Amino acid sequence: MDERVAADDFEAALERVSREHYILFHHHLTEFMASHLTDCCTVFDGDLHEMLVFTIIAQRYLRDQLAQQEGETPVEERRAVSATRIAAQTGMPRETVRRKLAALQARGWVEKTGRADWRISLAGGSAAARLDLEDFLRRETRRVLRFGRALKPIV
Repeated sequence: MDERVAADDFEAALERVSREHYILFHHHLTEFMASHLTDCCTVFDGDLHEMLVFTIIAQRYLRDQLAQQEGETPVEERRAVSATRIAAQTGMPRETVRRKLAALQARGWVEKTGRADWRISLAGGSAAARLDLEDFLRRETRRVLRFGRALKPIV
């Protein structure tokens, strides 16, 4: 299928959901978000800013892992991110980001590389946080799959 057809299908689905299933879509979305954010609050001791900082760093790690699965060579610079970049991306003050990074480092989930960059800490070739987050990740996967199933009939 060429990209134009896929884009047309996407736009048609977007229009249909907006017009015909607005309430149902947003019901499922708010159910998902409320459940997910509540779980995140528990895991991150109520600190969603810390969760967001971790997510930004994890995003880079996961992007790198996907590239490796597709046979690409990892690019070290792509894996790490500076506190300044995280602050710019999230709108958080740099000092707040710095404190969140220090808390994540204390958990053993991120590590500083060089002078200013941060990346996911590894243990045995996997993200160190993975073991700590195992139950959360299982719940997260269940939530995402449930959300996808709920949306399938309307998309």
